[in-house]
Amino acid sequence: MTNLSDFSDDELGQILDAPGAVLKGATLADGRPGAIRFIRETATGAKVFREAQQHENDFIQSVAIALRDRIKDEEAAELSPAAKVGTPEGVAVPEDPRPNPERDTAKAVELTAASIAVLRERADQQDLAAYGDWLLRIATEVVKATKSKEGGLFSKRLTVSEGEQDYLDRLTAALGR
Repeated sequence: MTNLSDFSDDELGQILDAPGAVLKGATLADGRPGAIRFIRETATGAKVFREAQQHENDFIQSVAIALRDRIKDEEAAELSPAAKVGTPEGVAVPEDPRPNPERDTAKAVELTAASIAVLRERADQQDLAAYGDWLLRIATEVVKATKSKEGGLFSKRLTVSEGEQDYLDRLTAALGR
């Protein structure tokens, strides 16, 4: 089994960042904002993340648990009094936080490719395959969470829109499949 301790901090960051980026990319892939759509897609993604904490593959379990712990730590840090102090000098200001479908789907694909490249070098094949399957499952479940109308009011509802299918195809290519 591959251990998270086998990776440098930067490599581990990529491995842990990719699932969240894949989720965000999947929620934005169709380019149509909507509160109910966002809630459904995010809830579906959260379900896939929770299930991963009980995954049959130990590496996927450890990644999911590390993500859960990282989120708890970030939330605790935001609530601390020190977090309310202004931004210290020399600290980079984060990129524009507003959703941007093109940027965010491209970032997800890029992070996926980077994390897969790291795992190809250091992980065993079962863990690599399980990680890729998990990322693809996150994206697939999220895009299937809502149906889209591509042609307007009287058009047929599609399970996966053209933009979402394009995102899934790019993600699949980044996984080397």
